[in-house]
Amino acid sequence: MLNPRPSSPIRAGRVVALLVVAALAAVACVPQAGGQASPTPTLAPTPTPSANPYEGVAQGVGAGVKLGYLSYGELVPFVFEISDGIRAQAALAGAELVECDANLDANRVADCMKQLTEAGVQGIIQFQGTLADPAVVCNQAPAGVPVLAVEFAQDPCAKTLVAADDLRAGQIAGRAVGEWVKERWDCAYDAYVSFESTTAGVKSQRRMEGYRQGFSAVCPITNEQIGRSIDTESSATRAMTDVLGTLAGKSKIVVVAVNGDAAIGALAAAKAAGREGDVWVSGQGGEERARELIRTNEHYLGDAAYFPETYGATIVPAILDLVAGKTVQPLLLIDPAWLSASTIDEIYPK
Repeated sequence: MLNPRPSSPIRAGRVVALLVVAALAAVACVPQAGGQASPTPTLAPTPTPSANPYEGVAQGVGAGVKLGYLSYGELVPFVFEISDGIRAQAALAGAELVECDANLDANRVADCMKQLTEAGVQGIIQFQGTLADPAVVCNQAPAGVPVLAVEFAQDPCAKTLVAADDLRAGQIAGRAVGEWVKERWDCAYDAYVSFESTTAGVKSQRRMEGYRQGFSAVCPITNEQIGRSIDTESSATRAMTDVLGTLAGKSKIVVVAVNGDAAIGALAAAKAAGREGDVWVSGQGGEERARELIRTNEHYLGDAAYFPETYGATIVPAILDLVAGKTVQPLLLIDPAWLSASTIDEIYPK
């Protein structure tokens, strides 16, 4: 399930397409069987678009507008927080929101698109990444109805993508973890464990390469071990149990995870093995459950926060502008931030 690999702070020369998909959760994704290490090529930062102009809707601006929302899967905490933000903003705008949850199931997507089409929606918010070919979803969108994509690009039909800068988020988290390791252990640790995702594809590659770039700027990466399809709490618990078995007697194990669920699973495995003091984790997302652990468990070093609860303040006004025929820039980024015990009360006051 895990693949030890010699350290290489930055592996140059491999190429990957620019951001086209997301799980994120921070999206937590459908579990798959473990296998070979996923490719993590060296990447340039996402080109910075114009500043995101949206800060929420004005009350009543969407009165009489019917919007459709295809959700990735409400069972994923990150998705649920994004959805709640969309609902709140649609309600404030006075727009009707027709929802359908694909529930992480590619087979549900066609049914959801049919439901939204039959409801006569005037704009569609697509949070969908289960299909290998996004054009399949586009072919099901009603002619003339604008589409806004969330986290996963939906080319060629989506006019706008609202997403986090995954590489930048990984760099922020990786540097913060590296600085902690340097301060605590002078960069002398036992293993660097990377829990990645095949389902989240390019998003996982960007996040985890960002971790490597940020961490290796402070400390060299040594004894790197990669879990290729470790993107849920249960898969991470199983994988971390295996890791601990190979690292008997080691007490300085650093785990960086594609999302908060995998980070939480690693901590659960350490607790079950009676080795809570040996494992130190970081994740991506900063959703509510992870925030509580960041506050209360010193072994959860922190998350790159994606602020899922704020996505709706960009998504809803942007889709309303598209419905009104206005021009909306093609990429609207949600800026990440490092969420740790020292920053959490400032970012998320109790």
